[in-house]
Amino acid sequence: MPNTRSDTQAHRLAHDNQPNNDVPPTNLEMTFDLTTPREGDGDSRQGKTQTPGKSVSKTVTDTIVGEHEHTIVGYSLIKGIGDGEPIASERFEVGGHEWVLLFYPDGKRSSAEVQHGLNMAASAPNAATNNAVGGTTLDARRASGQMEGAGRDQGAGGGAVGQPAPVATAAGGQPEEVLTPVMPVHNVGHNVGNDYCALFVALIGETDSPQGVVSTSEGRVVRAFHRFTLVDQTNRNLDVSKGRRRDQGAVKISCARQDPNARNCHGYRKFVKKSLLEDPGRGLLVNDTIVIRYQIELVVSTGGALSRQVLPAKTPKAVVVPPPNLGTNLLQLFEEHVSPDVVFNVDDLKMEAHKIILSARSPVFKALLTGPMKEGKQDVVTIKDVRAPVFKTLLYFAYADVLPPELQDSKLDVPMAQHLLAAADRFQLIRLRCICEQRLCDSVAVETVATTLALAEQNNARELKRVCLEFVSKHLQAVMATEGYEYLIKTCPQLQSELLTVIATTPPTVSHYRSRTHVGQVHARHEESPVGDLIVHRRVRPRRE
Repeated sequence: MPNTRSDTQAHRLAHDNQPNNDVPPTNLEMTFDLTTPREGDGDSRQGKTQTPGKSVSKTVTDTIVGEHEHTIVGYSLIKGIGDGEPIASERFEVGGHEWVLLFYPDGKRSSAEVQHGLNMAASAPNAATNNAVGGTTLDARRASGQMEGAGRDQGAGGGAVGQPAPVATAAGGQPEEVLTPVMPVHNVGHNVGNDYCALFVALIGETDSPQGVVSTSEGRVVRAFHRFTLVDQTNRNLDVSKGRRRDQGAVKISCARQDPNARNCHGYRKFVKKSLLEDPGRGLLVNDTIVIRYQIELVVSTGGALSRQVLPAKTPKAVVVPPPNLGTNLLQLFEEHVSPDVVFNVDDLKMEAHKIILSARSPVFKALLTGPMKEGKQDVVTIKDVRAPVFKTLLYFAYADVLPPELQDSKLDVPMAQHLLAAADRFQLIRLRCICEQRLCDSVAVETVATTLALAEQNNARELKRVCLEFVSKHLQAVMATEGYEYLIKTCPQLQSELLTVIATTPPTVSHYRSRTHVGQVHARHEESPVGDLIVHRRVRPRRE
């Protein structure tokens, strides 16, 4: 009779989610027979046909490979930044998780190493005068030797593929621990001398579809194999590389970024000795630049009740939503003369429109067409002081909320923009008014700036007025020669005082005055700035030669 697992055994197997560190990750297939034996079954399981009640499940474990290269330029400038102070790379994404590389040019000691150094320094005769005792600057959650491989250069998977850093030995061949005095750093901690540079990777975030997340007794974690490489830039294959071997098992990194005790980083406190890094013959430091290459193999399992399901990649939507076209539909009513209920007479040109649409777009049209005014009771409304092409363009905009294609962007010339600005301000079409004002600000010229300034003053276009005043103050003589300047003085005489104020606060240029100086002569000169009928005399003391 075939063997069957009890419910307790199946429950234990389903919850045994810890990997065996002695066996490299591979594709794993598990089959559970949940049927009960029946008489007469015999060897029917060896056949091709499944018996009723039999179920099959499969768990596949594989890796997602990612690589990131980070270049640090100006290594000599970051030396001395302090123990535990990292230089970070940009964020990069692998397997739906966000990672960042942390390079510590002055090393990253564990809390135990820092405390031991403090104790040794305190026992020295001059510790009270030469060392300031204070807090430590190391991050508690990263300085407690949290990840396997952190803080060790040698051991399983910790060997360097370049020349290993030398270790001082005492008599008997035992490693000798070298301690250096503790030095104060920014009055907040101690920088115990460190001959090594540290290198870590930290898990700092995740996307909407993180992969490889496993729920354990330690919380949500991901498992990965990491390899850090300091690149030989002379192409002699003398890279310094440290990483995790398959037979050691993958490293667990916590996804709980808010937990200060979570182990959310992995790396090596003694990644490379500074003397080796700075050796000109090794090619690791070239032109004050180092190149760090990081490779990760993220372990991902699919299938099984305890595996977090991987969200499928977003597929293109089957239904394509078209862009809004309300303006286009309303414009058809205007252009095709569909059931108009009002007619505008502009320069003896008849234009049909719809009261309800214009009333919704403009409070002026609403009062004109639906209020107690006589125009509201007439079928034909006469519009004065607006040219027919301008009013037709205004109606087009009222329906479509955009200008006609032939007047969009740079196609909108200055005269039309000026007339449209006045009409838009009159009928309170704010968006059209802003479009015209912006176009005129971009098109200020000597020939048109005076009339544009008058228009801005009359229609309360403040930004356009400011731009025009500044332009006139810098090109006053040229602007005064135009016909528009006479119109400006006649229609807006109050602008003369404002123009004088702008000129007084604007640094003088060649167009403001002309002067002559002679070497060896000290004399006074006058400057003349004509504004309309005013002549402004300014006495200027000459610069001493």
